[in-house]
Amino acid sequence: MIISKISDNKLTELCVELLSKTYLDLGQHNVDGKMKVLMAQSLCFDLKESYPTFLWIDVKRSFWNGVRNSEEFSVNAKTWTKWLKAWRKIIWDSNYNVEVLGQKPSKYYRPKQLNINKIENKNESKKIN
Repeated sequence: MIISKISDNKLTELCVELLSKTYLDLGQHNVDGKMKVLMAQSLCFDLKESYPTFLWIDVKRSFWNGVRNSEEFSVNAKTWTKWLKAWRKIIWDSNYNVEVLGQKPSKYYRPKQLNINKIENKNESKKIN
């Protein structure tokens, strides 16, 4: 699913799920439900404003990667912005490698004229734990 095409309510639900998993992965068990919803609304706004062309699977992967490969141990807007930007760089680097250097596409490659439905269906069938 592409971020700009997801309703605010649905995206907020997805963000609550993602943040809940992220808190669990980081060992933060003291975050109450109200705080998760407020954080999810903030994340939803940031995604719609700054990453409207991201696929939801890329948001999930950016959090997965951030938890495991960064020194950030708290979840806040600054943290997820670092994680999303790092993931965007992975995508952009992959695109550069294919389109400029002529390398074979990696799983992170996003063609400029991509068929969103094809990529969404392919990526959503693969789950990240």
